[in-house]
Amino acid sequence: MVKTTYETVSIAIPRKELLDAAKKFLMHSGSHKDLVLVDNIYSPKFGSSDLLLVNKAKTNLIVGRLNDREEGENFIISSISYYFWLMEFITISEVFLNGKCGLDMYLFSHDFSAASRYLMDNLTGKLKVYPIKYNTLQVEGLNEPAIYFQHITPKDHAQEKPVKKERQEEKVILTEEKESSAALKISAQELREFDRLKEFYLD
Repeated sequence: MVKTTYETVSIAIPRKELLDAAKKFLMHSGSHKDLVLVDNIYSPKFGSSDLLLVNKAKTNLIVGRLNDREEGENFIISSISYYFWLMEFITISEVFLNGKCGLDMYLFSHDFSAASRYLMDNLTGKLKVYPIKYNTLQVEGLNEPAIYFQHITPKDHAQEKPVKKERQEEKVILTEEKESSAALKISAQELREFDRLKEFYLD
């Protein structure tokens, strides 16, 4: 049976419920099948994770941070700073625990600006930090809104990057100018032939 859905205001859902939904999303997405929730790790300078999960083998940490208040760019910068701090924390711990531990961070926000997404695109290849957009939907027949999570990928906002297009247009213009310049270059022999024909037909 097909049901109608429409987007609602994200702030209508309490933060606790958003975090609970994000936790379920992380525990049931991809290869994250054996995760357990643990206490958050706090940094005096860079804040804390909102969700911290570890696999049973304790070889990988999954960090979730939820943005329901900050502006997008501030949220991204503070989260990446926390990511680097936590990486240092893990590296120091590895010396004492005699083992390696990976780190993945998921950033949940109701919106990511073009600037923050561009930044994330350039960092995703170097860091394991993934932007996740959440939407709140009202489903026909349900009293409470549903939460929908979406991985943000470069193809989702390729149209928001006009730089490459401008450069391509610039190349076309430069090529056309170059061709025009080349067309205006006349050799001495061509000039003599032009003068000969002009005298023959116009005089």
